[in-house]
Amino acid sequence: MKWSNRIQIVTGQTCVHITLHLLLIAALVWGWKHQALLQVSTVLLAMYAGVFAAMLLTQRLPRLRRVGDFLEHVTTTYYFGAAMLVLYLLSRVIHNNLLLGCVGVLMLTGPAVVSLLAKEPVRVRQRHR
Repeated sequence: MKWSNRIQIVTGQTCVHITLHLLLIAALVWGWKHQALLQVSTVLLAMYAGVFAAMLLTQRLPRLRRVGDFLEHVTTTYYFGAAMLVLYLLSRVIHNNLLLGCVGVLMLTGPAVVSLLAKEPVRVRQRHR
């Protein structure tokens, strides 16, 4: 068994995802240490938006469906991190804690609500009389 397969079995994540996690943490720590967290957060959010747009495009093309599925997994994995970065950037502009709290709750519950609303309703079987 390959070492990468063992890592995936133990952690539940591929080596690519683990590397992405470590790079993200390293970028945030570097930005914090060099007082550039605002710029680093902006770049990370722009990259997230680019990956999200690429995911939407590749999922519509049958030849690139595997790439689209991988990008979908990446965007769902990093959604909450991106939401926290957005909240951080908003906190630099908006200084109302109640408003920031409401925005944070909306961002964290948004995907669950959209998921519930997007499901097809259960069809009720009609009895023949």
